[in-house]
Amino acid sequence: MSAPSGPAPPRRAVAALSVTMIIAWGSQYYAIAVLAPAIAEAEGWSREAIFGAYSLGLLSQGLCSFPVGLMLDRFGGRIVMSLGSVLSALALAALAAAPSEPWFFAAWVATGAAMAATQYEPAFATITASFGDQARRAITILTFAGGLASTVAWPITAALLPRIGWRGTYRVWAAAALLVCLPLHAAFLPGTRVARGTPRRPLGPILRTATFWFVALALTTGAVLFSIVAVHAIPMLQEAGLSATAAVTIASFTGPMQVAGRVLEFAGLQRVRPSRVAILAAAAQPVAIVALMGVGRWWWLAGAYVVLYGASGGILTIVRGTVPAELFGREGYGAVSGALGTPGIVARAIGPYAAAWLWQAAGGDYRPVQVVMVACGVLAALAFLGAARCAPPPGPAAGAPAGR
Repeated sequence: MSAPSGPAPPRRAVAALSVTMIIAWGSQYYAIAVLAPAIAEAEGWSREAIFGAYSLGLLSQGLCSFPVGLMLDRFGGRIVMSLGSVLSALALAALAAAPSEPWFFAAWVATGAAMAATQYEPAFATITASFGDQARRAITILTFAGGLASTVAWPITAALLPRIGWRGTYRVWAAAALLVCLPLHAAFLPGTRVARGTPRRPLGPILRTATFWFVALALTTGAVLFSIVAVHAIPMLQEAGLSATAAVTIASFTGPMQVAGRVLEFAGLQRVRPSRVAILAAAAQPVAIVALMGVGRWWWLAGAYVVLYGASGGILTIVRGTVPAELFGREGYGAVSGALGTPGIVARAIGPYAAAWLWQAAGGDYRPVQVVMVACGVLAALAFLGAARCAPPPGPAAGAPAGR
């Protein structure tokens, strides 16, 4: 079956990507949380080795983000994300077949490359390059679906595990990538709009701007904060005096609050420049961590923490897709987005381990880690502010490709 030659209508493309984001994030990012204990028990591998392999996969994703961005600009989302689906199927099948730890590590390197070609960054680039003024709304809608990935993936993975084991579970996810994601990407995503022989926008002038480095700094420091919360939020709440059940309950509200933040962006902030929204959302994150630091004294601050952190985090996911288009234009978006995202993805891999080291160095005290988190949040907000001030003033061509 041949894919349509013209750009797919935005609604069809976003609907297709909404399904594939759930499968990509669910299989590549969330499933390991459920499967790691079973892998350790069945194979005799340490959990440190298992999560170390997963972190290596995140590093691989970071290193592949820029070249994937270049490919997106040259070939379009249909080809790149379809190939990414094939790679994802092969990589997940390799995980399922791993006879040893070195094989397992190598399979995670391949999985990381598949992440770079199938998760948010290539999806945002595909939407931004093809749908013009409709891109921001489409990205927001897509993040609603992406926010459901853990809600869908964890129960499915947990249900499959006792029936077919961890290897069989990864085979099912590999089949989903090949039989669901590949056809959806091939049939409904737009291809490239760049004509043969058309010179591509050079990235060098953008890399020499202060705006680029401000945005890169904001995304990187924000990624550090996000990665620490993802792994250490529940232990932090327990250290503050909450029971394990209460800590898990509070942390579980992060997802619904992310959705609430995206609803706010969708319904109330669409007319505000994305760079301004980024400043406000980033500024809310250190406030949320300060609230977390006070939970031991005032328990109600746990609610303030999860509302502020969850809602701002949901908005910042959208910002990752909309700010580069606003500040640098849509032409060459894939390369710009890949260059911006690479250090953040690497930071996301390193953050949890750096936090664990600092916690241990402090004698089992999370307070120094939380101080670092506050500093990261403040730095992210200031960097977004710097980017907004350095950027050219908005005009009728803001966010549009040069020369169009």
